Amino acid sequence: MEELTAFANFFASAIRLTAPIALGTLACTISERAGVINIGIEGTMLFSGFTAAVGTWYTGSPWVGLLCGCAGGILMAAILGVLAIYCNGQQIVIGIGINLFGPGLAYMLMRALWDTTGISPWLEGFGALEIPIIRNIPILNTMVSGYPVCIYLGILAVVVMAYLLRKTAWGLRVRAVGENPHAVATLGVNVYRLRMFAVVLGGFFAGMAGAVMCLSSANVFVNDMSAGSGFMAFAANQFGHWSPVGGYFAALLFGAMSAFRMRLQSLGVATQLTQMLPYVATLIGISIAGARMRPPAANGEPYAHPLTLPRAHKRPQGPNQPLRQEKEQ
Repeated sequence: MEELTAFANFFASAIRLTAPIALGTLACTISERAGVINIGIEGTMLFSGFTAAVGTWYTGSPWVGLLCGCAGGILMAAILGVLAIYCNGQQIVIGIGINLFGPGLAYMLMRALWDTTGISPWLEGFGALEIPIIRNIPILNTMVSGYPVCIYLGILAVVVMAYLLRKTAWGLRVRAVGENPHAVATLGVNVYRLRMFAVVLGGFFAGMAGAVMCLSSANVFVNDMSAGSGFMAFAANQFGHWSPVGGYFAALLFGAMSAFRMRLQSLGVATQLTQMLPYVATLIGISIAGARMRPPAANGEPYAHPLTLPRAHKRPQGPNQPLRQEKEQ
């Protein structure tokens, strides 16, 4: 019985640590399914955690804080979308810029608002949600019940987005635009608008991840509190083969390694060794899945409508067009 109780506590800890990574993974999945690489999840999560803390601190409501966190994620995603989709910027470079800009802006505003750069004042977090019947079952109540409501919302978001991407016309268009945007454009679909919506929706979930990070258990915002969770989310998306459900289970693996790290620290194992565990798991997961990875074909490639290209780069309009161009030359 003691072993089952210990396992239930370990599982509950893993679920709590998985929640922000899984939401960040979902943000990566939606964005990259539409063909836009989002490596700026780390900076987005940190900035969103700060905006969630500000919203909660001013109003005393974690729900308002959650909405403010989502708004912060949308802001960072809008910057990525405009620069990558409409300005054809290099997506990796833009993501790195967001990873620097988001925490830097939060650092500056934190100092102006609370006169500190380390930790925010205590915040009103989400309370535990007890499931009526399950809460009376000894082991199951620890594993399934008693989590903050935002963690349940995160799991629900994964299920809903998995359904939308696989079973709806919108999901089919998002997946198609990540494979062949020119083919989607021939159907009259605005590729720019569709990609932008997917990136902003991903930013919404990344903002939710930042809010969960500081309102589910810590109830404070700490500078650099994500500790690489955004990069784990980026890796979990690839490990999960660009699938919401697969990404969640990959994030659960990283969350379990983080929980195992905390358990080892409580037993007195050297901190320097235990801190490596989640990142070692990330590297092992990527190396195992690397041979079978197949990203969306147009992932990371900027799209330009043929009418907006220079004349020298326009596609031929008919079968005889290349011959006509050679004769003119």
